[in-house]
Amino acid sequence: MLDIRWFAPNRYCTLPISRLREAGLRIATEGAEAARLVFVADPSCGAEAYRYARAHRTPVILYLWDLPPWEVGSGRPNPVVSIRGRLVKVPRLWGGYPGRNGYYSRIRVVARRAVAVWAPSTASTAAVQARFGVACDEVPFCFDSDRFNRGVGWQKPRGVPVLFAISRLVAYKNHAAVIRAAALVSSGPSVHIIGAGPEGANLRALAARLGVEFTLEERWQTEQQVVDAYRAASVVVSASRFEGLGVTPLEGIALGVPTVASDIPPHREFAAGRARLVPLDNDIALASAIDNALRFDAPAPGDAPPLPELTIEACAARLLPRFEDLLRRGR
Repeated sequence: MLDIRWFAPNRYCTLPISRLREAGLRIATEGAEAARLVFVADPSCGAEAYRYARAHRTPVILYLWDLPPWEVGSGRPNPVVSIRGRLVKVPRLWGGYPGRNGYYSRIRVVARRAVAVWAPSTASTAAVQARFGVACDEVPFCFDSDRFNRGVGWQKPRGVPVLFAISRLVAYKNHAAVIRAAALVSSGPSVHIIGAGPEGANLRALAARLGVEFTLEERWQTEQQVVDAYRAASVVVSASRFEGLGVTPLEGIALGVPTVASDIPPHREFAAGRARLVPLDNDIALASAIDNALRFDAPAPGDAPPLPELTIEACAARLLPRFEDLLRRGR
């Protein structure tokens, strides 16, 4: 029997697995073999994991990255019933969660039936406890420290400065602020964004109107292409309005690239003192922080890793005793 059946939608959510396996845990990311614990590394896998857990009578651990206020707000969950392991919502005429019809109602059921609920930051932990009414522990995840580290090397690029951002092209990621700030910086930086989503056309139009040189990569990029984009940047910028953890600033900091980020709770918790934090809705402050960051030179090669508590190894070290404790309880 497996120790843990790990449900994850992407490679990022599986980063600690290799270190946990080295510590002796038997973990599978696919298949129907029975396990002693189910770990849901992202709520998008919650319904699938719930069916597996019901079929094998296995306790569930849910990792809930965040609860966006525009998705949950002050609304109430739909009633949800379990039919042969499937979570089915009962329609609510009014007063429900405003976003993703039924999604967060189902996740709330998983959270309430889980043996443990974890979240990556203080803000996310508080939101889960307040909105779902469940106990939630802060267990920070990690960035991909195997790919993003000082050993990869960053040297200040020559020529026209490049501001780099990477994430979904949705309104709350606030990429428009990066373009507006670029238009205010005297050195005339270009903006390079990797991401996909409904805001693409708006961002192109804004850059054209403001005369900002703009490159938008909406097609899939390889892992190496993403690292190369960071290394080619003069400054990494994350102007996001909301995050559960906020990975983009961490990756920039880890590579030694000057990094500017919005002053929101997760960035404040993990990037303060490592990135330049600026208030939301202040394009002048953002432009000033970018201008200051453009004067930054590459760190010395011997500098210590800047985020030791958020590496893959550190994440595995946090998870291991928690998993072992729950496995012991299940005997």
